[in-house]
Amino acid sequence: MALMLIVSVFLSIWLLSGAEARAQLSSSPFVATWTSNIYFAFQAVDYFDELSTKDLFLHTWSLGIEEQFYLFWPLILILASCMGRSKTRGKQIQFRRILFLFIFLFLGSLLIAYYWTSKSPMLAFYLMPARIWQFSLGALAVLWLQRPPMVKNLEDASNSKFPLIIVIVGLVFIITSGVTFNTNMTYPGFWAMIPSFGAFLVIIGGLRSSTDLPQLLLTHPVLVWLGDRSYALYLWHWPIFMLGFSLGIQHQTLGTMNLILLSLLASIISFKLVELPFWKGRFSHFRPSLVILVSLLSMLVLFLLIYKSLEKLPMIGTQEDISYQWRNDFPEIYKKGCDAWYYHAVVEPCVFGTDTSKKTAVFFVDSIGAQWFSMYKKLLPESDWRIVVLTKSSCPIIDVEYFYPRIGSIYHVCGEWRNASLDFIEMLKPDLIIIGNAATYEFNETEWVEGSTRIFERISRAAAITIVIPGTPSLGFDGPGCVSRDLLLDMGINFGFCSAKGRLKPIQKKVEYLNTAVSRFANIYLLNLNDLVCPKGICSAITKEGIVVFRDAQHLTDSFVVAQVPVVRERWNLLLKNQ
Repeated sequence: MALMLIVSVFLSIWLLSGAEARAQLSSSPFVATWTSNIYFAFQAVDYFDELSTKDLFLHTWSLGIEEQFYLFWPLILILASCMGRSKTRGKQIQFRRILFLFIFLFLGSLLIAYYWTSKSPMLAFYLMPARIWQFSLGALAVLWLQRPPMVKNLEDASNSKFPLIIVIVGLVFIITSGVTFNTNMTYPGFWAMIPSFGAFLVIIGGLRSSTDLPQLLLTHPVLVWLGDRSYALYLWHWPIFMLGFSLGIQHQTLGTMNLILLSLLASIISFKLVELPFWKGRFSHFRPSLVILVSLLSMLVLFLLIYKSLEKLPMIGTQEDISYQWRNDFPEIYKKGCDAWYYHAVVEPCVFGTDTSKKTAVFFVDSIGAQWFSMYKKLLPESDWRIVVLTKSSCPIIDVEYFYPRIGSIYHVCGEWRNASLDFIEMLKPDLIIIGNAATYEFNETEWVEGSTRIFERISRAAAITIVIPGTPSLGFDGPGCVSRDLLLDMGINFGFCSAKGRLKPIQKKVEYLNTAVSRFANIYLLNLNDLVCPKGICSAITKEGIVVFRDAQHLTDSFVVAQVPVVRERWNLLLKNQ
């Protein structure tokens, strides 16, 4: 872990811009002290700080939980030992008392996990108390394997195929979890029980099987070889993938395969040179007191070295950051606090223009739709138009319940705000409504079409004309960071280096779904501007004229948006010429 940490920090500072490295290494001091899970559980969330979601050490949350648990578990074992120790009680009675203790811990932690999952999903995911039930399940597996001989004999006599059956069931649970689980599921509530119980069943069935099949399957040399290196693979895969994605290697089959192979190669090397010597080699026989002392000193040194290294890197969004001007190239609506994100569902319209304006337009959007505000402000002159902005980040203008991965639960605030905004629009009866949201929401075709249709039905009666802007493609990597790296290397811009192909394809289906819904209404029109963002299908962080296109990996800079006004004006006039 120390080796992975040092190498990852060094590579990040070398490969990334200063601001990128600072943001993506922010958890590293906590990793060195086994507290990264606590850091992630209470980390301040900023919607537009995308880089923090690409933390190179996010995977170490589970390691933090594990190490903290190891401080707590010995006390439980001592308690269990005291409960079970008795000269007058038989072994079966002692066994039951210890069993009941672990069942109590299992159920108590499971209740905490279920409560936090509904109330504070981040705490449920990252904090140790909500995960004790999984460790307790491991303890129950040990008790099962050491159960009294009388119980074992009865089980073996009643069903010799029982171990084989539970191994198969356990493997089904594990494989099903790997294939079907996704980011739209509340976790670790009920769903966490499936892979956990799958592992439990495989362990107790595989070790007690009276047939050769489970043993043959689970002790296959390939699986054992991979299992030996699985801890190293776990440590290396995430920083390698995050660095690769930051450099633009994402959604590319060949690039992804190379990252997998690189992770495997790193795990093989570190297993042989570092892990194996400490596990079974010449460093495996040190006194426990020496091991503890060296471990504590190593953690302290790592913490200080990393902390000092991060201090020298520019903080993202500050004047020291070369990409500061691009990352803060927002439309003016954010300076007025028009977006409360997930904090509440109160409708707080921001109004631009005067009460004497002849017409009213409503801008009903999420953050991807809101990026076009400055362009529409120029298309709708203030002398004639009053613009009312209703916006909430990551809130789709689609009448479908949305599971929001950033908060780990259903985004109820979004649905409440969306309905309240529609009520407001119906009362206002504007002349024009502009709708826009991201194309990255993972709804199926029916949800996109019918959910949009339900929104359009209400607003088509409230306004004379509605314009729908499809979501723009993402860049796949941090645009300002890429431009910064290019400038720092040779003070010139390599346009090909900071560009990506194939980014339009994933969202084209979403555009078609929106078009299907729009075609059902005579006064609603689709205005697709994606060819301006990615000319000829190539998305770039910067135009040949030197205008930075993206202020992160998916949101457009206000400068780029304003530069598109002449072209969009022609399309706008053509679209509405008969109205």
